[in-house]
Amino acid sequence: MLDRAKLLRQLESQADDLFIDYSNEFSLAKKIWHEIANDPLFIHKIKTISAPWLLPSWSGKLDTTVSIQTSKKKYTAFAVDGSQVYPDKHQGTTCYLINIGAVCIWYGQPKPVWLWSEPYVFVNEQKEFDCSPEELVNCRRQELELKIGLAQAQDKIDQDGLFLFDGSLIFWHLEAKGPQLKHRFLACYLTLLSQFQKKRILHAGYISLPKSKELANLVRVALCEFDCSRDDYKQIEHVNDATICNGFLQPGQRTIVFKHNSPLMQSYPESLQPFFFYMHVGNEIGRVEIPAWIAQDDALVSHVCRIILDQCQKGNGYPVVLAESHEQAVVKGPDREFFYHLITKFGFDKNKTMIRSQKSLKKRGIGI
Repeated sequence: MLDRAKLLRQLESQADDLFIDYSNEFSLAKKIWHEIANDPLFIHKIKTISAPWLLPSWSGKLDTTVSIQTSKKKYTAFAVDGSQVYPDKHQGTTCYLINIGAVCIWYGQPKPVWLWSEPYVFVNEQKEFDCSPEELVNCRRQELELKIGLAQAQDKIDQDGLFLFDGSLIFWHLEAKGPQLKHRFLACYLTLLSQFQKKRILHAGYISLPKSKELANLVRVALCEFDCSRDDYKQIEHVNDATICNGFLQPGQRTIVFKHNSPLMQSYPESLQPFFFYMHVGNEIGRVEIPAWIAQDDALVSHVCRIILDQCQKGNGYPVVLAESHEQAVVKGPDREFFYHLITKFGFDKNKTMIRSQKSLKKRGIGI
């Protein structure tokens, strides 16, 4: 049991160290960003070096801002999200659960809000892959979000609609995985995304409170005077892209569109390679990721921005459909216990021996 009085005393004794002032780093980063944004040769200089950090590609002036127009009153917003119960060794089973939730809202149309969720149970899958149970579940959840989202959205979204994902279109969780797992799921993801393009379903990944440092890395390079063996970059160690953008974006504005250049992109078809931009939604700087086929059409980019900004305004800083899809997908504590209770019940019904840890049994009742 947490002793709150002791906790309070410990926090009081360390209150001065709870929050660190990085204002000097932020000011330096803002100054250097302004310098490189106004250096017409910087875009050419950056192409001549080999940096240990991810650097984006772009065209135009770095600090150009684009004002986002007010969204049309009539549009469709669709979102999908997933939640999971990982296999628990203490429960004596390899079974796991993924719950997918989806939401569709038709604005300016006489249609009710569509709410949907579906549980998916998997058993004995890990033996097919050389990875941890958690890694497999995460890969499978992403697959289901794409597959089910595509199936449900294609008859609900029209040309005025947008499909929003919570998170990145860059499948970072596969980057360091073994070749079998990486090939199996990346091929699946890209096949599904190609269907989005084929059916002309506009989609984007929205990342709240982004921690990416691709723009900050441009400042790092400038601080090192294009010699990345130097450690001058440590002067802005705590600066990320949102910090940079907060220095020149106003509410209702976005940056130019940048191309992402991680090695993972070598596996993406050209039309699906992710681009990104940042937008000031009023409460925060959000990161938006879109595939190349959308990024290369200014009208589509503007349409995506209008809907996301309107969704954030309606959702007090976060897209309404993403918040609602999370509520449809989330598996709460009682749901998790119900899942394990059912597994135990079916074990008894079928006279199966279940080897459960003493730890899990003790959690259900502690003797004195």
